Amino acid sequence: MGTVNPLIQALARCAETVGHPAEWVASMQKFRDQGYTLLQLAAVMALICVLAATGLPAFQELLERQRTAATIHRLSTQLALARNSAISSRGAVSACPSSGDGGCRDDSDWSQGWIVYRDPDRQGQPANASRILSQERLPATGAMTLMSSRGRRAIRFLPDGRSAGSNITVRICSRGHLLAEVVVNNVGRVRSAKPSGRPPCTAPE
Repeated sequence: MGTVNPLIQALARCAETVGHPAEWVASMQKFRDQGYTLLQLAAVMALICVLAATGLPAFQELLERQRTAATIHRLSTQLALARNSAISSRGAVSACPSSGDGGCRDDSDWSQGWIVYRDPDRQGQPANASRILSQERLPATGAMTLMSSRGRRAIRFLPDGRSAGSNITVRICSRGHLLAEVVVNNVGRVRSAKPSGRPPCTAPE
């Protein structure tokens, strides 16, 4: 019995690398009560732990790529909607980082999502709910951050489809690394780009 706790503790530490250590230990104790020997349990659980630990980084990278692709698609689609709406309605339409309560943030952090709204008066906020064309809310996991060019809190499309001001970039980052960029040029065209490797994430100019 003296070796039981050290083995369970060792496997629990291993389980922490892949998540849910309490469930692992509880399962071990349950199967031991059903007649399995400690060595049998330790061998099986150790094998599972090794396989999970070696496969976890690749799985996390796959999820990150999928989240990045989905975010690029959602943002690019909404910016295209803003531009098309400005042209079809012959009135300015803006996209801004969402504050979460139907308004625009006063900084360049797009991580919570964004709002597309009619902006004829250039107020920097939707004048009322009826002017909001669409809203996107991103999962509040904290794993991914989005930020636009310094001093460019919103993206405003004019009735001819042009984007007012200079080019604006929204960077998509995770854990301090740049994953992708969504860029809107002066003509109003939206494109995306991915860097080679995993460079550090800095605020776009």
